[in-house]
Amino acid sequence: MTVHDVARLAGVSTASVSRVLSGRRTVSADVDERVRSAAAELGYQVNAVGRSLRRQSTETVGLVIADITNLFFPSLTKALEDAFAHQGLGLLLADAANDVARERDAVSRLLARQVDALLITPVSRLQSRRTIDEANQRTTVVQLDRRASTKAHYVGMDNSQAVSDVLAHLAELGRTSPVFIGSDPHISTTWERQRAFSRLAPTGDRVLTGDFSLDWGRTATIEALERWPDTDALFCADDLIAVGAVEQLRAMGHRLPGPVAVVGFDDTLLVRLHTPPVSSVRQPLAEMAAAAVELAVSTANLAVQRRLFPGTLQARPSTAP
Repeated sequence: MTVHDVARLAGVSTASVSRVLSGRRTVSADVDERVRSAAAELGYQVNAVGRSLRRQSTETVGLVIADITNLFFPSLTKALEDAFAHQGLGLLLADAANDVARERDAVSRLLARQVDALLITPVSRLQSRRTIDEANQRTTVVQLDRRASTKAHYVGMDNSQAVSDVLAHLAELGRTSPVFIGSDPHISTTWERQRAFSRLAPTGDRVLTGDFSLDWGRTATIEALERWPDTDALFCADDLIAVGAVEQLRAMGHRLPGPVAVVGFDDTLLVRLHTPPVSSVRQPLAEMAAAAVELAVSTANLAVQRRLFPGTLQARPSTAP
């Protein structure tokens, strides 16, 4: 079936059919109903490929995630998919698996598909920079959650403010000897959180870095308590580390809340369903996704944007009753 068949059955011009099915121009309610009824009766569907060729737009956006096995990123992807669907845009997803070479290949493949914009959570704040800068010369690039380049848009959480909020919460509970447990500082989020902790915490020099994993949370907890016996809180750079810390404390005979509090970042299902539930900073995913969509679909020649949104501490029994 073609657009001509639909127009003939509906008794309208092919231009009217195009207006109705593209949704780009308004028509009368009568014409709209006749066209849609005719299209449904004939089983007609718009040829997306042909429409893309005419418009010089694929109506798709590429998304490169640093590590899809990290529980935070599926939540971020879901928020983005919902936001872009409202714009009539599809999302093509690629997983970099924490590998800068794989990340570069994923970006290259998405650009070859002529995506209308590219979203990326960089694997490395240093090694991913060249890939992002080169992609930014071919299409609009928006960095999400993490960043590596100053030449492309960035949307994320205000990590400095979030760290300040957590430290204030711990101080209110009388916990003044925290230890920061982070991942490799080549990841921008943990680097920003670590810097803020070192600047704001009374024990800012107490920092341990490894990776985003349960095992590192366990290992770092043992090391923290051995090196600094007066530790009364473990400030973890993400929820995986936090849950690993909680499990290790329980294995050592600690109760929660108890002598050592634990707080994480991202507020994933992992900490909400854990027993006991673990305190964590919730990222404003809906707001971040909306900002990313706005920047990705903008036709204006915008200067590089840096948009930060406040996180929200979700206090649970791992820090206080």
